[in-house]
Amino acid sequence: MINKLLLIILYFPLTFIFCDLIELSNIIIREHTSIGHLLVKLNTSTEQRYSYRFVNNNYREIQQYFTLNSTTGELRIAIDIDRELICIHRHIECKFLLKIFELYHEKLYHIPIIIEDINDHQPIFPYKTSEIELHILENSPPYQSKLFIQQAYDYDYIDNQNQLKYQLKNFDENFPFILEINDDLSNRLVLLLVETLDREIIDSYNCTLYVTDTNGHHTQLFIKIIIDDVNDQSPIFEKDIYSISLSENTAINTTILQVYAYDGDIGLNGRITYDFTDASKQYNNIFCIDNETGVINLRSLFDYEQRISYIFYIEAYDSGKEIRSSQTLINITILDENDCYPIINFQFLPEINSNSSNDIIEISENYSIDKFFVKIFITDKDSFHNGNISLWFDILDNYNNKNYQEFNLYQINSLTYLLNCTKSFDFEYQQIYRLKFYVNDFNLNKLLQTNKILTINIFDENDNKPQFLQSSYHLSIYENNQANIILTKIETFDPDNGENGRLTYEILTNENFLPFSIDSNTGILRCLDIFDREKRSNYTFEIRVYDHGYPISLSSKISIEILIKDLNDNKPIFEYDKYEFMIEENFSLWKSFGYIHAYDYDLNTSLIYYIENENKFRINQYGEIFLQNSIDRELQDKYFFIVTVSDNYFQTSVPVYINILDINDCKPQWKNPFKNYTKLFINKDIVKINTLIIKFEAIDQDDITNGNGLVNYYINDNYNFLNLLNNGELILNSTPEIGYYLLNIQAKDNGQFIQYSSIIQIDLFIGNNNTNTSQFYEKFYKINSLSKIQRFILLITLFLSMIFILIFICSITLIMICRYRKQKYLSYMKCNQNQLNNTKLTIDQNHSIDSSSNSSKLSLV
Repeated sequence: MINKLLLIILYFPLTFIFCDLIELSNIIIREHTSIGHLLVKLNTSTEQRYSYRFVNNNYREIQQYFTLNSTTGELRIAIDIDRELICIHRHIECKFLLKIFELYHEKLYHIPIIIEDINDHQPIFPYKTSEIELHILENSPPYQSKLFIQQAYDYDYIDNQNQLKYQLKNFDENFPFILEINDDLSNRLVLLLVETLDREIIDSYNCTLYVTDTNGHHTQLFIKIIIDDVNDQSPIFEKDIYSISLSENTAINTTILQVYAYDGDIGLNGRITYDFTDASKQYNNIFCIDNETGVINLRSLFDYEQRISYIFYIEAYDSGKEIRSSQTLINITILDENDCYPIINFQFLPEINSNSSNDIIEISENYSIDKFFVKIFITDKDSFHNGNISLWFDILDNYNNKNYQEFNLYQINSLTYLLNCTKSFDFEYQQIYRLKFYVNDFNLNKLLQTNKILTINIFDENDNKPQFLQSSYHLSIYENNQANIILTKIETFDPDNGENGRLTYEILTNENFLPFSIDSNTGILRCLDIFDREKRSNYTFEIRVYDHGYPISLSSKISIEILIKDLNDNKPIFEYDKYEFMIEENFSLWKSFGYIHAYDYDLNTSLIYYIENENKFRINQYGEIFLQNSIDRELQDKYFFIVTVSDNYFQTSVPVYINILDINDCKPQWKNPFKNYTKLFINKDIVKINTLIIKFEAIDQDDITNGNGLVNYYINDNYNFLNLLNNGELILNSTPEIGYYLLNIQAKDNGQFIQYSSIIQIDLFIGNNNTNTSQFYEKFYKINSLSKIQRFILLITLFLSMIFILIFICSITLIMICRYRKQKYLSYMKCNQNQLNNTKLTIDQNHSIDSSSNSSKLSLV
């Protein structure tokens, strides 16, 4: 009995493959059906033995919800069934197919299970909270403006077919919206605006949206509708005109006024900004306004004598998308104060060199004493008696006699005077005169006085040429210098004074651009640019210095030579951005196959080449690349590495790509079939003409593009019923004769100079439905129709079965041998005790006993 059970277990995988299939009708289960409920009973007979099992790879996650009695085949509910948990992504039908296998009678039951939905969930709105906010502009047109709300969803299948009902409740008085449900694919609810809105009257509305399913479950969504402001209100100033009076002595930064405007809008629409109008922005230098508060401050001092009043406009505008604004008038009156000092102005004759800003004049030492050279004007901008003034002067420098008057002042009117000299000037005796003029008003409470110095420079005639302290300049500077650095200062002198002795420097060159500059007054020579010796190594030019003598200007020239010294400031440069080479895989070692060249603009640089992280190739100091280790295209057909060149300071790298060219050095290797004498069985009654029998496949590791790795297939035997295509497909060309055929299949590459080939031999058996070959072919075909895992399991099972059978046969054989020897020994002993005439009988009895033992043994099998 044990041996029979062992054989059943060994052959169970084979019987499962060829078992009987029984399809049962649908079993409908309402979700949350009580645990232990009987769904089906598969065993209706008590006379035979049954063993039921779930099929392991069939809905294992569903099998946990059921229990199966292995003997009776009763299928019951094991745990609570929740359709929404089991069928998360199945909204139409929740259906599964349970598979149960009966071991002894080799039957496979297919039991369709349908889980029927019940209404056990309430609807849910697809929002994070039960409260939402919606926004709408206050100028939205009625019956055209809509607010969209996502519809609720229900996990129950019966409530997801448009069975949910919606209703608005608890809405405010004069609620201006009605609820609509879209019938399109958007799956949204709509609040339709039916009345006009005004945010300044009502800024928000509240309502509650209820959703109810078919079982009365409901959920509510609290909705707050916020009316967004639009810019429909203009700012309004509290005054149309602001009028004030200010003293002209009002201090800077004094707050003189604050304007205020109001806007009924909110947010950016109600955010007011104050500013001058475009026409009034000319007063920005006098007044400033705070754009947020409307505070106006004084930016600069008033001056009554220049202006007695200011009238301008301030504009207030909001920050809405469509800006609204209004304006107000500002009228400021200035009150006069005695705050203006008298003013002295000098007017010089046109032929006299003068500097009006410093009140300096230059007069030749031979200027005529009968001719005046300065006209003096005195003024006071104050009004009335504050403007009465008088003028006088003192000579600050008089080396000869302080009491000697050399200048004379002539009054033309109360505000105009003329000045001339009473004695000829002498440059060798005195070169400069300073006259201090005084003017004051007659205000007794606050006397204001002004003084001003007139400087008179006496200059001589130009009679000396500028001279250099050196005969020439030879300068040098390293490249990569800092720009605008000083190279040297050109030293010169001129014995003359004034303009005659004032020297100006300039550079003389024929070049369009020279990267040097010289200070025209000091003679400091600077470089303007950063030099690059590789572009230019020296510069030569002249510097001219000249005085400002009149009517003749005298000058001199000097030669300047500047040498640019070299620095190692250039990186080595490769001729190309990348290098690509091609070599055959049998290329000789230590033989050059490529050249990489780099150059450096610096002087006296020595370049060093090396390869990073690559041991197959080597580069020498001249940039030649060598192969130092053997290569095989079939192992690697491309190489990439970086070549770096260094000048002992800078480094530059370039990518190098090596493409390995193929040579025909590989023989085709059989992949399908992979060994000789593979057996093919064909049933000529089943296999039709032009049917693919097998597809041969051999792999050649050589490159297929040049033909070295392209494999063609040939059959070396002349079998008319077979046709072998170049792609390896073996086609049944005509009806063959029954019998055995040895096929010699050749796989040959397409090398240009030499071709390699491989031959494999195939045993072909041709049979029909009446031959054992046909039956074996059907089994072979079924086995090959299985998956790889099933084949492996089947082979392991067969192998273990064979081992157990052999062990069993050996055990039976040993037992029978032992029994035979024992019986033989007993017979021998009885023969010695009994008479010779009873020997034959004893032997017959022993033979009978042996026969009965053998019969018992065979029955076990």
